Amino acid sequence: MNIAERLQELRKKAGYSQEQVAEMLGISRQAISKWESGQGNPEIDNVIKLTEIYHVSADYILLGQESNAIVSTPEKKPLSKEARKAIGIISIIAATAIITVLFIIALGLMAKYVL
Repeated sequence: MNIAERLQELRKKAGYSQEQVAEMLGISRQAISKWESGQGNPEIDNVIKLTEIYHVSADYILLGQESNAIVSTPEKKPLSKEARKAIGIISIIAATAIITVLFIIALGLMAKYVL
């Protein structure tokens, strides 16, 4: 199966018309038709968009095979002592500000009812 056949198969499996795919990519329906008839191939930026539309890899679109590469996620690094200290200080300042605002509101309400 070549690229043209894969593109047509993916579009049909997804239940889209050529017009719908063209609209999603911001191109003409004729461009989709050319890709699917083998008269042209999508540019790389459109291949990337097609991977998102069809939920397949670029390897599948271009080569007909899924990538077996394992993508590792970086490990979370613990926060440094300075960062933890800064977060603590910010939390204390924020809590103090909230308490101050609530106190001012309470004083205002008390003054309203006392006078």
